[in-house]
This record gives sequence, C-alpha cells and structure tokens, in this order.
Amino acid sequence: MFLCPVCSFEYSDRNPPENCQVCGWDLTDGKSEIDKKRLEWAQETWRKLQDLQSKVSNKPKKKRVTVADLLPKIQNIESELEASKIERENLQNQLEWVLYYLETINPERLTETVSRLDGWLERTETENPPLSEVGMDYTPLMELLAAGDWKAADEYTWQILLYVMGREGEGWLTGEDIGQFPATDLRTIAYYWEYYSGGLFGLKMQREIWESADRDYGQFCDRVGWRDGDNWKYYEELQFNLNAPPGHLPVFAWRRRACYGVGTGTAAEGLSLWMNLTVVVAL
Repeated sequence: MFLCPVCSFEYSDRNPPENCQVCGWDLTDGKSEIDKKRLEWAQETWRKLQDLQSKVSNKPKKKRVTVADLLPKIQNIESELEASKIERENLQNQLEWVLYYLETINPERLTETVSRLDGWLERTETENPPLSEVGMDYTPLMELLAAGDWKAADEYTWQILLYVMGREGEGWLTGEDIGQFPATDLRTIAYYWEYYSGGLFGLKMQREIWESADRDYGQFCDRVGWRDGDNWKYYEELQFNLNAPPGHLPVFAWRRRACYGVGTGTAAEGLSLWMNLTVVVAL
C-alpha cells in the first residue's frame, strides 16, 4: 500500500504511477529540503482546494433545465419581443423623422449624428451577457469579480469548469472535455472576467497575447507574468490585483505551477486547446 503525500489517495500497488491520479503530485520526488518545502506547499494548497470544493459542493445544485421548463419562459419572451418589435418600429419612425429634420437644417452634422447613434446601438447590444447551456448560475462568480476578489474568482472559475463537464471528482479536464465545453458558458465566463476587470483580464485578452506571442507558451507566460526569467510562477505567487499584467487571469491551463500541466496534458497543450476554443466560439 502507498499513500500520496499530498492528497492521501491510497494505492494498493507498492509501485504507484509517476504522478498521482487525483492531485497530480509527482510521486517520484526525492526527500531533499527543497522537495520537503514543495510538499508542504502542495499539502496546504490541496487542503485549501478541498475546502473550496466543499463549499461549492454544499451549495444546492440546480436541476438541469428541460425543454418543458423552458416553454413558459419562451412564450413570455416571444410576447415581450413582439411588444418590443412594435415599440422599436415606432422609435425607428421617429428616428427617421429626426434625421430627416437634421439633414434639412445642417447636412454636415448628419454623419456625426449617425456615427454617435451607431456607437450607442453597439453598446446596448453588448450590455446583456450570454447565459448558460447547462443551467449554471453565474451569480456567485459575478459577485466575486464585482468585489475585486480576483483569487477567489479564479478558484471558483476553475470549479465551474469541472462542474460543467462533470469532472469534479477527477479534478482536471481532458482535451476532449475542453473541446466539448459549452460555447455559451465559455462566453459568459469570458464576459464577466473582461467586464469587471475593465478588459485587463479575461480570455479575449489572453487570446490576443497568445497570437502576438506566435502561440509560444514560454513567450506567453513571460508577457502575462506567469514566468519571470527562468522562474516559473507557482499559483500562490500570482498577482491577484489590478496591478497584474494584462491577461494574468484567469488560469485555465494549470493550477500548481505555470510549467506543470493539469491531469495528463502539459500546461502548453492545455492553453493551446483553450485558445483554439475561444476562436471557435468567437469571443
């Protein structure tokens, strides 16, 4: 019998795998003073993650939404849309009259007025964020981000990823899981991170940096502050404030250290999969 020194998972075989299948700890680590310090750090981090997961798990989970549940809401929305359509047509008629009047008074100001109206319409179209394909309630995430509790928001975001894909027990996502992550939910997560950080954090910013770094994981980590020279940052060393570099958060590709992956994949592979997905869902 062999116990993982971090999560205490029991292996019946005396020759366990190289990495713990539960927490990912390198079971081949030696017993140097440095390794002992890393082990203590890993044990403390694991306890914190278990406490966080326990808090999330204890919250009542909403049942999966069915078509029958949605029908009344759809009917109400259709009624509201019809009323909005009529109101929009009335407003459009009034707007056309106003524009015609402005043109007759001062044609040179018409272009400027139309430009302002276009900008206003674009802003109103993006004020309502997308929702969820699986009935996930994103209110707690929104509240954490609104309060500027960036570390708790990042940890909660990671728990959301696991919950949505049903991987809470494993504690990590496969490449297939990432590829099948619901597009609407990814847009919602991206929207809230970008909105409450003023564009400093979020997947859109990370994708822009990823592309500008020629999709090189090392260069990307240097730019977002996950690596400093030869020093790959541990999770606890990140900057959970608005003084952090652009794209510093959220962390999807790793949890322990920027040069370590999660599960069976490397951090570089994980980030590449997430960045490819952001293109597909058109963030």
